[in-house]
Amino acid sequence: MVGISVIIPMIRYDHWLDEAVNSILNQQDVTVQVVVVHDGVEPKPSVSWHSDPRVTIVHSEQRVGQAAGMNLGVQHAQHELIARLDSDDLSSPQRLAAQVKLMDSTPTAVANGTRVMRIDDKSSETSELRYPVGTDVRKNLILQNVIPHSSLLMRKEAFIKAGGYDASIHQMEDYEFILRLALQGPIGNVDEILTYYRVHPGQISRGAPPSGSHINKVILARKVLSKQLGVSYFSFFSKALLWRAVQFMRYYKIVKPGYERNP
Repeated sequence: MVGISVIIPMIRYDHWLDEAVNSILNQQDVTVQVVVVHDGVEPKPSVSWHSDPRVTIVHSEQRVGQAAGMNLGVQHAQHELIARLDSDDLSSPQRLAAQVKLMDSTPTAVANGTRVMRIDDKSSETSELRYPVGTDVRKNLILQNVIPHSSLLMRKEAFIKAGGYDASIHQMEDYEFILRLALQGPIGNVDEILTYYRVHPGQISRGAPPSGSHINKVILARKVLSKQLGVSYFSFFSKALLWRAVQFMRYYKIVKPGYERNP
């Protein structure tokens, strides 16, 4: 069976983390290594999944953030396919096998995601987050991030060539990374709901400032990808203006964050 290393960065122990880890340990038709990155959190060996031989505990004594945490986790990955899951989200048992199948259908593909269902703090389904599906959705990345981070599966080689996550930015690091990853080859989305995204008061997307290095780096990465994909400068420029406007409206609460806005 295909081996996949799944990185789960965490900043606290709670029942959502337990559910997230177990949703990966229960994957079907693949072999998994679960890399739980303890970002400034002391490991707790009493937790049941700590003793599972498929789990690798990575401990950073100091808080390093999501981007550096992902880079640290990948350093301990044993397999050539790398997946991601947030510590409060869930994966369907069929998720990774379905993503491998889509990846195999396009030999040049470097990554993919899945359709995503929102869940609440009690894990009850609410509504779907809708993104384009298919074997290559990279042109959609010019306007917004259409690869849900918790559903990401990628080739380790492509991760390395892309340079990993930019640890100097602490917002939109997933979007900026995926834009650079898309330079390596096609990225798609599986046409099945296989990832469950938890919406709760602790999320920080609304708080990302509408200006700063994270915004500048995302726009630069979008420009580079647009050029590679043959997107006209006018199309790139108009999408950049629209996206910037949405960031200001989100920050000043004129519109909802994307995870609430996308019906």
